Amino acid sequence: GLDAGANDYMEKPFHLQELEARIRSLTRRKFVQKDVCLESGGIKFDTIKREAYAKGEKVPLTRKENGILEYLLLNLGRPVSQEELMEHVWDASVDSFSGAIRVHMSSLRRKLKAVLGYDPILNKVGEGYKIREESDR
Repeated sequence: GLDAGANDYMEKPFHLQELEARIRSLTRRKFVQKDVCLESGGIKFDTIKREAYAKGEKVPLTRKENGILEYLLLNLGRPVSQEELMEHVWDASVDSFSGAIRVHMSSLRRKLKAVLGYDPILNKVGEGYKIREESDR
């Protein structure tokens, strides 16, 4: 319901005309995201420009590396499994046994480590990947 973050809800049964009116009302609203940057430690990701920074220095990443970093920053504090990354960063055609995630993750970690001086991504065996936080150091 509304306490879980929804903007509106309708009880069943409902009339199609009312649903259409509510959809039109929502599309007229302007949604402005105030903070477009995700940050943790020395890492910053601009979700509009799709650019990553480490210690203020722009880090050139591929589209998939950007997607991985963004998803990890959106899920700070908890490990993200390879299955989750496949679902949210890759399309349905990716083969879960191809090693694509490990290859992109390795490249992302190497690029960030080159600027930060440490690997900012932890691999929690059996759980997934997460951004290293102060409590992890």
